Amino acid sequence: MSYDLTVYLKALDDSKIQQWINEIKKFDMDVEIHPDFSFSNHSGFLPFKFTVIDCPNKRLNNIELMSGFELWINDYKPTKNIKSFWKVLFQKERRLNSIERKLKESSKEITFTASTQDSFEFRLAWYSAAALANIFDGVLSDPQEGIEIDGDQSINYAFEQVIKDEKAISENEWRIHEFKEWLG
Repeated sequence: MSYDLTVYLKALDDSKIQQWINEIKKFDMDVEIHPDFSFSNHSGFLPFKFTVIDCPNKRLNNIELMSGFELWINDYKPTKNIKSFWKVLFQKERRLNSIERKLKESSKEITFTASTQDSFEFRLAWYSAAALANIFDGVLSDPQEGIEIDGDQSINYAFEQVIKDEKAISENEWRIHEFKEWLG
């Protein structure tokens, strides 16, 4: 079973990787991304080394762990709604809200897929997606819930979803991987 999140952005470049990591760290985590990571050529599993201090399972706090998620970066072309000259002339067009405007201006679609194989994948996917949407002024979409959010809303919503999810995991159901070394 997996959980998908999608972020829509105007542009994406490696100059913001450190800012992205710093934004993720605001979620009470110390986190490092795989040293070879680049937005320009990545596809597939993206590993992170991290420690948390706010896990509901207290025995997992302050331990170096490894987890990640599948990350797919694709070009994005918004669907065009072409209206006839007469329709535009005789109808008042409503103004686009901020999310609709950002989606219309987006050229990149970044998909985050978390599996249930590791209990922290959901946390890392949500926090990474929210942080990326926030620093690049994009839109975070949760297709499972039918929600599209941006800005600080994405940060707050991600935090709520992760805490709710982690509180639902009983102590003996946690699946984790302690960090040993970077692979690949």
